[in-house]
Formats: sequence, C-alpha cells, structure tokens
Amino acid sequence: MENEIVQVYDLEKLQEETPFLIFVPGNLEIRNVTYRTGGRKWPTLRYECIIDGEKIRVKEFFLDWFYPGFPKSLMQSFVSSYSMVDSIPMKDWVIFTGKNYKGKEASSSFSLGTQIEVEGESRKNVSKLSETMFDPFPDERFKRFPFYRRSFFANKGEPEWFEERRISNLDWKPPKSDFCVGDLCMDSVGVFKKDGSTVETIFTFSEEYYRRAAWVDIARPTEQAEHLIYDLRNSGNFFEEFESGEPTFAFKKEQGPAIARSKFGEYVVTVSLSPLFGFSEAKGIVRDLMGTVEDRYWDRSPSNCAITSNCE
Repeated sequence: MENEIVQVYDLEKLQEETPFLIFVPGNLEIRNVTYRTGGRKWPTLRYECIIDGEKIRVKEFFLDWFYPGFPKSLMQSFVSSYSMVDSIPMKDWVIFTGKNYKGKEASSSFSLGTQIEVEGESRKNVSKLSETMFDPFPDERFKRFPFYRRSFFANKGEPEWFEERRISNLDWKPPKSDFCVGDLCMDSVGVFKKDGSTVETIFTFSEEYYRRAAWVDIARPTEQAEHLIYDLRNSGNFFEEFESGEPTFAFKKEQGPAIARSKFGEYVVTVSLSPLFGFSEAKGIVRDLMGTVEDRYWDRSPSNCAITSNCE
C-alpha cells in the first residue's frame, strides 16, 4: 500500500484522523502543510515557518519503533551515537537541541505522545520556534489512546529496518488486566514467538494523554531472532548519569529520559522512561517495574527463565 501525501488546509479536521496530537508554533504562520497518510510509511505531518528570513522545517509523528521520548533524530546517524545534545525544560515536555543526522541545527521533543522534530540553519531560530509549540485542538480521544492503536508498526506497517521489525514482529493486544505504577498504566502488550516459544515481550505504560510513558522490554536473544536488544554503554554525548551493576542505569539530566537493564536468566529486561522524570523518581519507577516483571510475569518453575502466559 503506497502512501499518499496531501496538502492540508484544515488542521482541525485533520486532527480527527491522525494517531497523534498536532502541535503548531504560537504567533507564527505555517505554510506548505502536508500530511503523509499511513501506507508504506507511518503518518507524518510536515510544515514550514519563516523566522528572520530563515526557513524552519517541522515534522510531527508518533515514534513507535524506539523507546519513547529519546531524540533519535539528533544521532550522528541512525546507528551511531548522539551529537552534543542540550536540553530546554518546558512545563509538559523537554526540548532537546543539537545537530541532527543531516548535520543541521535541530530540536527533538516528545510532547503528549507526539514526536516533534524541528530543523533549520541556526540554533537560535530552531529553539525559538520549538519553545512556542502548543496543541490547538485538544482531543478527548487521546486521553487513553493506547500504543497498540497509535502505532503504525504494531498494526503491521511494513518494516524496512531492524528497529521497525522489532515492533511489527510482535502480536499486540490490550493487557488482560489493569495495572499501574503511580499514574503510569499498562496500555499494550506485544509478544513475539519463535518456534513456539516466547523470545520477546514488550509492555507499554502511559499516563493520560501520553504525557509520560515507559516500556518494559523482555528479550531472549537467539540466532533465530536477532537485533532484540540495543547496546547500553557509557559512551557518546547523551547520558550524564551512568551506573553499572544490576540493573545498569543511565539518565539524562535533569528530567530524563532514562533507561535501565538487568538480566533474568537467559532474558534481558530493559526498562525505558520518557522525559519528565527526575533522577530519584526514575530510579524508583525502574525498581517497581523490574519488580513487577519478576513477581507477576516470571515463571519460577524448574524449567525457569520463561515468560508466563499471564502476559500473552
């Protein structure tokens, strides 16, 4: 199925069909507005603004193939480390600024579930636009809009890269029962089986309107199921806090995102948290989510090291 790119003249009407909230900059005219409908690629909104004669380009979508809130566009390449990344704290999101994979001045934000990527020639104007973004059409359907319904790849979008394939390989469903850690509530469960056994399970959690989100990713890497986990190492330009041990814990000051990793037998458990968590709160939630995995979803029978049927 091919994508269709359409000119947009009515953003409020478009909001009725997008899987993400639309954001626009305050007091700036937007132009050349287009929307890529879901087909071979995920739905994406694009537009431009002019600030002091400089063209600033904006792209918005729901990022479903990587942990929520990480500024993937600010990596030096899609498989490399981050450029030097600075952060600008806002009330309900954090703006990350740096060089994107094209070498342009750029920002990346995760705001109420929407990934907002801004690109231009000057850091000043990129930041100026990014700091004024707001959602002009609040939509009640996003209050509890789970990952398995938002996600392009969870709904069998065609993957090209291994990161996308990790999500499309899983069979996604709503959880069997309600479970929350604070305001983070489990909204989706994805299970990938190979030769009859579970090799990966991802639990996604979110607050209302996706203000903050978390993943618990449980994987058993095998030769038959590759690329199930990412390297977590103390290098690059992103994390300022890195603690080795069980679990390994990495944190971006001052409000995240954060990622932690531990091993349960043959399985690797990764917990990721979007921005807007302080250091101590992030560590506490990681501890609670890791404990939940062990207590509620781990088979302690003699065969051991297996995900129970509670999550399938």
